[in-house]
Amino acid sequence: MFDREGLRVREQELQGQIDSMLATLDRQTQDLRAAQHQVAQLRVTGESADGLVQVVVNSVGGVVEVHLAPDAFRRSTPESLGRAMTDAARRAGEAAHAESMRIMGSIVSATATLPDLPDLVPGAPSLRDFLPPLVPEGGGTPADPEPAPDDHGDGSWNRPLLRDGWQ
Repeated sequence: MFDREGLRVREQELQGQIDSMLATLDRQTQDLRAAQHQVAQLRVTGESADGLVQVVVNSVGGVVEVHLAPDAFRRSTPESLGRAMTDAARRAGEAAHAESMRIMGSIVSATATLPDLPDLVPGAPSLRDFLPPLVPEGGGTPADPEPAPDDHGDGSWNRPLLRDGWQ
């Protein structure tokens, strides 16, 4: 009628599974902390196509440093130097995003092996449904369009954007 030995064996199996899950969770928590620290310390350099500008950004693309070639002011105009800065910052930001995704991607992919709520409690919602995707749909980071060459002399660089938007 009631198999005590079978129940005891089943309890031991469940306890083993729980212990294994907790050990895995602990290991992944440590890995996550290490990855977060690595991302927080991340610095990435982007260089403009003409080599006049290098921009260093943090993991979220915030500019940390800007370096100009010693002869940048002799070899360039203010307009093209501005484009070079934008180019270098964009390249650095894209590289920082890719590196952050690489670092965190290994952690996120490792969590796919953990049981989800429906595995433990039938009918429960999946926790994975509440997590944002690591890479946006369409893949990669959306790129800003390349800046159009300046139309020298038209004065458009300093027009108020909001006022012109209503015209």
